[in-house]
Amino acid sequence: MHHAWLFIAAALLLDGLAALAGGLLSERWLHRRQAALVGFAAGALLASAFLDVLPESIEGLGSQALVWAFAAFVSLAIVEWRMGPHQRGGEGASARMLPVALLSSDALHNIGDGAAVAAAFLSSFDGGLSVALAVIAHEIPQEVGDYALLRAGGMKRSRALLALAAVQLTSAVGAIGVVLLARTFHQFTAAVLAITGGTFLYIAAPDLLPEIHSGRTPAERRERMIGLLSGVALIGISSLLDPQR
Repeated sequence: MHHAWLFIAAALLLDGLAALAGGLLSERWLHRRQAALVGFAAGALLASAFLDVLPESIEGLGSQALVWAFAAFVSLAIVEWRMGPHQRGGEGASARMLPVALLSSDALHNIGDGAAVAAAFLSSFDGGLSVALAVIAHEIPQEVGDYALLRAGGMKRSRALLALAAVQLTSAVGAIGVVLLARTFHQFTAAVLAITGGTFLYIAAPDLLPEIHSGRTPAERRERMIGLLSGVALIGISSLLDPQR
């Protein structure tokens, strides 16, 4: 448990640093590489779900793990439908509410990320590494987009970075919750992993994969696909190096 805590803390720290990527890299470079980053995130999430997260959860819960994963997938679809289309700007009250809504949703998302990372490391080191890589891969393009929106909403660079860093601390809430409950409920970790798998599939399938096919030129589509395959390769290699497989 002691070593698991260290791995969880290190993964969350790296995830927090990824949240600041938007302010640390040049906006011109980020604009040019955004498509490849999205493709990489999609590949990492899909590979992590199918190669690590779902197999680990099935080992602990059997076929019931697929029910949890499917429930998570459908629940996210319903939540997103209830929220309506994302607002990417506006004037007056809408523009003033954008930072609040954005940071609130980001906090909830980070709680889920922290829970997923903790559950994975409590199950195995290699599963935790896979989930952490997938979370960080998804965090970079997402947080770059959040940073751009906060800047567009009128926030100064330093204030936007400080807000994103503060919100990132909520990932510790999810991690601590999983660690405490895992001591009480034997199958809790496996259930969290199954929910994580469904969440990864939902984020990658309707949100990120369409971006892979949205390039206007063959070169743009090729860049997106290279990013996707790179994400799959990263998680796939880490899974192949797992001595327990």
